[in-house]
Amino acid sequence: MEAKKQNTYLSLYCLIFMTSKVTMSSSTIIFMFILFIMTTVVCSSSSNITIKETTLEDRYKKWLGRYGNLRPSNMRNMDLKSRFEIYKHNVQFIDKFNSENHSFTLIDNQFADMTNREFKATYLNHEITENPTQYCENVSVDISQAVKPPPVSLDWRKKGAVTSVKDQKKCGSCWAFATAATVESLTFQKTYQLLNLSVQQLVSCDGSNDGCKGGYGDKAFEYIKKNGLATSDDYPYTAKNSTCKSNFSKAATIDGCKSVESHSEEQLLYAVAKRPVYVEINSAFIKQYRFYHRGMYSCSKCVVHKLNHAVVVVGYGHNGSSDYWIIKNSWGENWGDDGYMMMSRNVCDGQGTCGITEYPSYPI
Repeated sequence: MEAKKQNTYLSLYCLIFMTSKVTMSSSTIIFMFILFIMTTVVCSSSSNITIKETTLEDRYKKWLGRYGNLRPSNMRNMDLKSRFEIYKHNVQFIDKFNSENHSFTLIDNQFADMTNREFKATYLNHEITENPTQYCENVSVDISQAVKPPPVSLDWRKKGAVTSVKDQKKCGSCWAFATAATVESLTFQKTYQLLNLSVQQLVSCDGSNDGCKGGYGDKAFEYIKKNGLATSDDYPYTAKNSTCKSNFSKAATIDGCKSVESHSEEQLLYAVAKRPVYVEINSAFIKQYRFYHRGMYSCSKCVVHKLNHAVVVVGYGHNGSSDYWIIKNSWGENWGDDGYMMMSRNVCDGQGTCGITEYPSYPI
């Protein structure tokens, strides 16, 4: 369409020139030529902007087709024009980031039409204001006396000790998912049965925590020690605070929990070599974390204080010149690498990427 307009303008200027060349001065001819060039450039620029905008609109329509129903229910009926503007802003950030030289890539996943504030309020834990391992026994491995070092790499998923990735949805229950996941792995190690345990029981029944508004792993471990944990079939997840049920069967229990020595990736390595470990991290660089797709999530993209999200370390390894942790998240399989993240290891002066070594703990 724009090309036709430009051809029309060219024909018009040629006609004017041919019919007026006898009386037209050279200065007039030059002026009209410049005017034609300017018109062509403006039309071309307008065309590029229109095409770019249309492409983004088409991209958003495809995104809605895939992720529209995965958004929090309170956002599904909101003004799509406003949502598109948020999506456009996020996509521009994602595309720019991916065009640069980074160790990981981003993608417009199910969170792409949410603002940072909306995302933080919906999916992240409250910032840690107390020691989340106070109910756990402190342990420290005497590495110099260790019988043998941990294996170079380990993935508890390959050993059958990790259940499928779950989705916490519109509920700040990452603490409950991470707690349940570590108890699932412990139960497997004890019984060789891999059970999906109830996150909702922790959200609804653990009065020492705040349900969908956040919580602490050590308090959740203490609750499970006293009350046990049902299966997710017996007590299904609803992603909201509710009255605690009383008619459920205890499928798993623990004797307590232990906390790993802080600020030591070597101590965390020895712990993960024995079982998956609950950790608190900081996802303050929210866009890089929430849009993470694949690759090595690096230290420079995260700080080590103001921890606000709980995940599980389910393994570790080495990739080329870099060491990494394998992180299991609770934002569904559409996030990251099928729900997992490869996070850089042995960096940040022992504190680890995103403060991963600040408060590690595990059930016993």
